[in-house]
Amino acid sequence: MASNSEPVSIRLLERDDMAWLLRVNNAAVPAVNPHDASSLRALVEGAERCWVATVGKMRAGVLVVYGPGASYESANYRWLSERYERFRYVDRVIVVPEAKGRGVGRGLYEALEAHAASAEAQRVLCEVNIDPPNPASLAFHAAMGWAPLADRQLGPGKSVRYFEKRMS
Repeated sequence: MASNSEPVSIRLLERDDMAWLLRVNNAAVPAVNPHDASSLRALVEGAERCWVATVGKMRAGVLVVYGPGASYESANYRWLSERYERFRYVDRVIVVPEAKGRGVGRGLYEALEAHAASAEAQRVLCEVNIDPPNPASLAFHAAMGWAPLADRQLGPGKSVRYFEKRMS
């Protein structure tokens, strides 16, 4: 385990990260959708960027982002794509439990915002579950300056809140 004083580093996802990513993704359900190896590989290959955060030698988190025009069948991505043009969409961000509170999420979002700015995106977008509830993610996005856009029921027991952060 990394010490609390070690800095967060961000790098691009590598092929060797895929088994780890499958484990942490499925451990994070229901905050994210479950995947098998094939569907997760398709998700990563279709994404614009996938970053891994590390603290020391520990893989501590991941962020997967899509840009406009992707052939991605996510209902949330499609809903947002119909309303916005110059954006970057956070498909999933996961911080492993032993790394929470160490700046991992903040580091991943700083990489996202730098990427979005370099791509001349007007905004970054995401959704957070409100049913089943994800209070930690709601609080994190509020603390990071994201504003709620709309709530949407996707089915029985599944509702999300869309958020945006406008880029300067």
